[in-house]
Amino acid sequence: MLAKDIMTSPVTTIEEGHNVRDAVEIINLSNIGAVPVLDALGRVVGIVTEGDLLRRVASSWARHPVPHTRDRDSALADYIKARSWRIEDVMTSPVISATSTATASQLAELLQAHGVKHVPVVDAGKLVGIISRRDLMRALLDVPKDCTASGDEALQTAVQSRLESELGLLRPAVKATVSGAIVTLCGEVDSEIEKDAARVAAESVRGIQGVVTKITVAYHMLSRFKP
Repeated sequence: MLAKDIMTSPVTTIEEGHNVRDAVEIINLSNIGAVPVLDALGRVVGIVTEGDLLRRVASSWARHPVPHTRDRDSALADYIKARSWRIEDVMTSPVISATSTATASQLAELLQAHGVKHVPVVDAGKLVGIISRRDLMRALLDVPKDCTASGDEALQTAVQSRLESELGLLRPAVKATVSGAIVTLCGEVDSEIEKDAARVAAESVRGIQGVVTKITVAYHMLSRFKP
């Protein structure tokens, strides 16, 4: 599934010269939680989120003077964000964005890596949509049925492939067999956590209805902890 299949489009935007109150109204009406900020040429130059606005409200009640310390520049930047009514002062910039051909997996990694909840989708410099964490969660539940492996043999191939590609657990070290959509894992691994990871990998294959783990942990690993 790609960004273009998940994103909200068209997107309600705001220009950088507008007032913070305008952003509050847009976010409340759009129910998205963020509004991209455009410059005069229609380019995305920032984004204002509910978090930005909530931090502004929380900080605006504090009336402590900005200290003359080593961190004064950072404190002054916080002061501007807490007091200014200009969008360009409050928005988050630069913006983390994605293209419409980014996969759901890439989008999830992007959100997690940068600690953001919304990603504008930009193609050839033009804003075409926006994606939120909530959009990705919905996409996870809406995986098409044709993505499910069909039959025990197909399920076995899918499980074995996932064990090898994601965990590097090759046959015959770890072998998967499937009967009635129940997978049985046999073999030997180096640790208990690797054993658990193999179980999770098998469970994550769509169509698998249960996992029986007969994997053992290698003796040479266990012997380390013996007196």
